[in-house]
Amino acid sequence: MNIKNKLFLLAAGFLLAAGTLFVSCTNESLTEAPAGPDEPDTDNSRTEVQLILKNNLTLKTSVPASRAGDAIATEDENFIKTLDVYVFGSLTEDGPYTFQELHYYRDDASLTHLTGIKSFSFDLNPGAEANTTTGLLKLTKGLFVKFYCIANRTQLYVVDPAGALQPYDYFSSLVQTAPGQSANTVTPGVPTETDFLKLQTQLINPDGATEDDIFVSPLPMTGAYTTPLDLTDFSSATRAQIGFRLSRMVARFDIVNVAEESRFTVESISMSNGRSASRFFPIEPLKTKDETNGDLITYPERKVKPDMQKKPTAAEPKLNITQGAFYTWPSLKDDGGYLILKGMYDINMTESQPVSYKIPFKQMVNGVGTYIEVNYNHRYTIEITKVDPMRLEVNLKVTDWEEDVELDDYTPDNDFDRNTPLTLETGAVGAYVTDKGQVTLMPEAASEFAFVMGSNATLKSELVFQDGSEKWLELASAPVTRATSQYTKYTVTTVDDKLTDVSKLLPVIIRLTNPASGMRKDIKVFATKGPEVTLVKEEGNTSTFDAKTLTATIENTKNNTIKLHVVSESRSDGAEVPTITTGSTATVDGGVAWLTVNPADVTDAAGDYTLTLGDVQTLLAEATVTFTSKASTVGTTVKVVLKEATLAPVP
Repeated sequence: MNIKNKLFLLAAGFLLAAGTLFVSCTNESLTEAPAGPDEPDTDNSRTEVQLILKNNLTLKTSVPASRAGDAIATEDENFIKTLDVYVFGSLTEDGPYTFQELHYYRDDASLTHLTGIKSFSFDLNPGAEANTTTGLLKLTKGLFVKFYCIANRTQLYVVDPAGALQPYDYFSSLVQTAPGQSANTVTPGVPTETDFLKLQTQLINPDGATEDDIFVSPLPMTGAYTTPLDLTDFSSATRAQIGFRLSRMVARFDIVNVAEESRFTVESISMSNGRSASRFFPIEPLKTKDETNGDLITYPERKVKPDMQKKPTAAEPKLNITQGAFYTWPSLKDDGGYLILKGMYDINMTESQPVSYKIPFKQMVNGVGTYIEVNYNHRYTIEITKVDPMRLEVNLKVTDWEEDVELDDYTPDNDFDRNTPLTLETGAVGAYVTDKGQVTLMPEAASEFAFVMGSNATLKSELVFQDGSEKWLELASAPVTRATSQYTKYTVTTVDDKLTDVSKLLPVIIRLTNPASGMRKDIKVFATKGPEVTLVKEEGNTSTFDAKTLTATIENTKNNTIKLHVVSESRSDGAEVPTITTGSTATVDGGVAWLTVNPADVTDAAGDYTLTLGDVQTLLAEATVTFTSKASTVGTTVKVVLKEATLAPVP
């Protein structure tokens, strides 16, 4: 099988593109007509928030008539049957957040199945502005709020303490005692934001046939606005506005085949070693237990009709394309997933035989692996090129879900500037950003640096230490930015009492994660070290060098030498015409006279130094030589010891 990997990675939230959403908030379980634009609003406990979904959504009033012989089409994939907006509130901007209220849409005007909570139905309508879907929510004032949106899945699930998957309906709304007043207190709602993010979809039943087992439209979608929105000011009459995109939770597979030419008619498609569920926020595929525990499954087969496996014509150019033939949860490269195509192969004009082919996402050729990782909200095209009874050859490529073009790099609106080069804030002490975007930091008490990261979602920040490393860094972030600002400052400092053993100051990762999209940025921080020292081997020279202990051993013979190769870092001042500082210096420590080093300095990043023993010394004599980087000013100290001279062989 040939895999032509034309994969252009979407930032893990490639998202849809647009329609309009009008929301009429009502009393619990009641639906009222939206108020007109000139009608007064006398309920001062609630405030208007305009919601903008940047998606080309299909509503009930605009669903196209069914098309005989046509597979799931783009309009159907964009169809919104249900939409739930879960609102979480907190007294303070940095949390904790708990469930406040639910705003929901049903295309059949039915009610939410959740009872005993603050819930408000709303309507969806196509808007006048292209490529957007807008709506007007009326939210309870008094708190900071966040929004989590799920389309086309109303039942959420949780793994109970016994490890069994159960429907999760345990929602209760938070209660405020005095909204808008300084004495306001909150009885937390259920669940907390943290617990809500653990909820997931139903498991796929390999023998099942429901919408949770064989995906068909309407497809599940999610989106979130996690920058806290301030609704604490009762004096403000300004309408707030939030915007984000919905992202399909599944991957789509199309099949391109002309059965007459390939002699193969596809009758069904499935996937093996697949994930059986997904979390909603972020979209994260799960095994039967969780991310790492449990089993991978074989998906139920989905039938493929022969109608779209014909030779294209000028009038019908897509007769060879089965669009939306199959949908799956994302498949990670280490899962070893593969598609299964089954059908009939024409041996001759009158005889056919059943065949089954595997299409792996990863294959090994001469020890080199090639793979395509199946991501959510991606569209994959299986182009059948050559078939015989034993083998199927295909091209497997990734294209834009909406258009028949290959993907370009894309950063979704609901993600953060993780690809922007790292720049340290003014005032950094002992820190430097390398050309690889990594940070070297002096292992000293005064060392610190700060940087700013832009995002329209509140990022999760953490330090990841290696096994055996001292926890020698601390990370702090400024208070979460308000909705009007999209930047957060992060400050990194050293921990004084952890700096004593330099050998345990292993590299640390600063990890920033967008909880809505799952995308992350890793920034590696190294303790600044001195130049790297290695031995230059010379014929006939008996001197040795231990790179682990940084010990040079010289035979105790007058004028004996050892040559060391020293590599130090280079640093730029960042100017338009940069000045580069590099090179190193060498010094014999403590005024020891019997050992010399030449040259005293090297102007290039790499250079050789020769250490020379003067007169013969009494054994056990030792000295140290320090090689110092001109750029970082950090030194590497080499211990020099003498060993007994080797007697010349008797002639």
